[in-house]
Amino acid sequence: MDFKKAYDSVRGEVLYNVLNECGIPMKQVILIKMCLTEMYGRVQVGKNLYDMFPSTNGLKQGDALSPFFFNLLKSMLLGEFR
Repeated sequence: MDFKKAYDSVRGEVLYNVLNECGIPMKQVILIKMCLTEMYGRVQVGKNLYDMFPSTNGLKQGDALSPFFFNLLKSMLLGEFR
């Protein structure tokens, strides 16, 4: 499994459904969704810094909760979480 590609391809709706199934209160799921829906990226090549663009898939790099979300999803997919 290529974890880098998997980490970058997490779909928000799947994550929110899994959080619901794990018993996370809807109010907290909504707050998490608000934090993950307004993501933007920016590319720098040499000295050229390009305009920001919306990022619709994947988890935020550097976000403290991203590893938790990824591990939760991985555990659900592998049947380790009940």
